[in-house]
Amino acid sequence: MDYSALLRFLANNLVFSFTVIIISFVLGWILYNNVISSKISLREALFEKDNLAAWIEFIGAFIFPTLYLAAKSIEGSLSETWYMDLLICITYVLSYVAAFTLLRMLSGLTVRLIGAGDSEGKVNLNSEIYVQKNIAAALFSVALSTVFVNCIKFLDVLPGYFVTSLYKVSIIFIFSLLAFIVYSMVVRQKTTLFKELFIDNNAAAGVCFAGFMFAVEVILSGVVTLQVEFVLSQLVAVSLISLLLFGILSIIFKAIFKAMIKVDIWNEIYEQNNIGAAIGQVALYIGIANVIVHFLK
Repeated sequence: MDYSALLRFLANNLVFSFTVIIISFVLGWILYNNVISSKISLREALFEKDNLAAWIEFIGAFIFPTLYLAAKSIEGSLSETWYMDLLICITYVLSYVAAFTLLRMLSGLTVRLIGAGDSEGKVNLNSEIYVQKNIAAALFSVALSTVFVNCIKFLDVLPGYFVTSLYKVSIIFIFSLLAFIVYSMVVRQKTTLFKELFIDNNAAAGVCFAGFMFAVEVILSGVVTLQVEFVLSQLVAVSLISLLLFGILSIIFKAIFKAMIKVDIWNEIYEQNNIGAAIGQVALYIGIANVIVHFLK
């Protein structure tokens, strides 16, 4: 084995990957600090005010998306020349980070548009997280960021694949929105998701919602990834059936669990703000999602 050639290969790839990741991280920080969290002192919120909600938002809506999308952009390399590969990957990075920033800004705008007032006035996502230290709001932001990342990672900027990738992104976004609406309707039977997250600052409700959306994204990502040849009608059908199965299994297993332990899980999460119960429900959601994805294989 030619160890010197192997070391050169590893060194070149590390430099290549490091360059892409650094560009992604720096660009992401500039946009996050100056656009998404404008008028907010991140240093003060993170290190001086001991704001757990700010840390949750910072990690879930900046660190994870930025590094994950940077890693996905590296997969875009396909040329035999390193500088063309680097150019392609940087193009992916710029597209991914710009798209994520735009979607994150729209999520904050949406909250302001649909929100009523709380004790601090008109509900503002950044204010909820960085000023009021609302952990539930931070988890809501992380849940949306998970959806955005799942959509963006299937975006292919190369001309031959761009249209097909838009179909995939649209399917994920539409079904994610549908899952969000259904979840809100279920919660509305006794309360409202918006009230629990932004008015009552219910961290347990935030954990439960974030876990639910993560499970939905696991399923949708699995459906898209496992499709060998793109067929739009087939992708729509499998996505719909998988989410319906997810909902049915979730209801069945929660009923069994409730009968076994003889505890009202709804009351624990939405009345008692029991984060442990919410984590247990999230484990159930993610477990069922992984079973469905494994079944699709």
